[in-house]
Amino acid sequence: MKMFALLLRLAVRNVRRGWRHSIAAIGTMAIGFVALATFQGYLSELLESQLRMNFARNMLGDLMVRKPGAGGVDARVRPDKYWLDEKDQAFVDGWVKRHPADVKAAMRSLLVEGVANAGPASAAFMLFGHDIAQGQIARRDWQWYAWAGRPARVDEPNAVVAGLGLAQSLGCVPKGNLQVFDPKTAKPIPVERPMDCKTTTIQLTGSSPTGRVNALDGEIVGLTSGGVREFDQRLLWGPLSLAQDLVGNKGVDGYQIVLAEPQRAPEFIAQMAAEAKAAGLTLEPILWQETEMADLFRRGKEMLSMYRNLVVFVLLVIAGSAVLTTMAKTVRERTREIGTLRSLGFRKGHMLLMFALEAAVLALVSGLVGLAVATGLRFGVNSAGITYRAGMLAEDIVLEIGGSASTYLTGFAFLTAVAVIAGWLAARNVVQLRVAQALLGEH
Repeated sequence: MKMFALLLRLAVRNVRRGWRHSIAAIGTMAIGFVALATFQGYLSELLESQLRMNFARNMLGDLMVRKPGAGGVDARVRPDKYWLDEKDQAFVDGWVKRHPADVKAAMRSLLVEGVANAGPASAAFMLFGHDIAQGQIARRDWQWYAWAGRPARVDEPNAVVAGLGLAQSLGCVPKGNLQVFDPKTAKPIPVERPMDCKTTTIQLTGSSPTGRVNALDGEIVGLTSGGVREFDQRLLWGPLSLAQDLVGNKGVDGYQIVLAEPQRAPEFIAQMAAEAKAAGLTLEPILWQETEMADLFRRGKEMLSMYRNLVVFVLLVIAGSAVLTTMAKTVRERTREIGTLRSLGFRKGHMLLMFALEAAVLALVSGLVGLAVATGLRFGVNSAGITYRAGMLAEDIVLEIGGSASTYLTGFAFLTAVAVIAGWLAARNVVQLRVAQALLGEH
């Protein structure tokens, strides 16, 4: 322990004495820290923000309740086979009532397809019928989701909000070029904006599971976006009763349950599955992330993780090479010092440890400098309200950089390991010299 303390003091002294080399090493590692922290913070915030937005704007629950196989191929051909009937719904409603403190919302939904007509114009649609009141809770901080017009209200049984593409096909578009999003939050500003429609009354035609064709009137009260351009061409949002009347059936696709404590979702899933089985019902409580609908999100997450790992590897190689070069030069210039310490009884292992400690001290200082720079950069970028377009998404994404202790600790640990290994490698050849060669400054 005494030898370690002595070597640590020597390492700190050497960092101060060789301040020119220290500044070069600190600058290199600080830049690497900032790059690692910023890049990982950006990717983690991108994934988290997109997941939060997806849950809010699509009213996804912390857990879903559906029939097994509801996301499969057969369910696309005969969706009614996988609807929850009134007995299933009574069970879920009862479970929700038994957990009033745990459940914030339990929203039923039903997706039906058909053709919408507005005078001579017609277009295929998918109506996402849902409990309006429960849906407002499930939307979290996206309760105002209208680009133009307004959201549907609880007391409007025929009100629908149309996707921008579908509405345009039916002769209804936003009027003027008004600002929709708050640049700071990337959420729609809760203001009713005008629409320019040839008619807001549309006729919705759909068929029941028995083949009966039903037609109902709907009233467009707002225009919105589904987040992906292809969805905008077909989607309608409206009350669950409208969707059920259109297919002549009281079934629902499932429930979206929003919990007061989302982290307890696995516990409630296991509990509900056991109670449903005991009641003789075939239900599947499940996390949205585990469903077929989340496949695109999972693949995107995997792709971003691979991209992140590649960039992190490149950054570590660059930072490690720079630190290795700096440490190697420092060690070569201190050959006589190494010989002197060896002549005083310090062993080769002591020399290697001393240089490793020097590298660790440099990494610590670099981490503090990099943390200050990365924090300032994060606040600057997040305050700027910068937006950009990405892939198939229908609207801009706000550029934000996340910051967490785990991200910073990970970056610091990586760079410390790189610095220590670089210091050890740089000193390894020099400490192998005989004491006489080292004292003469031979390399």
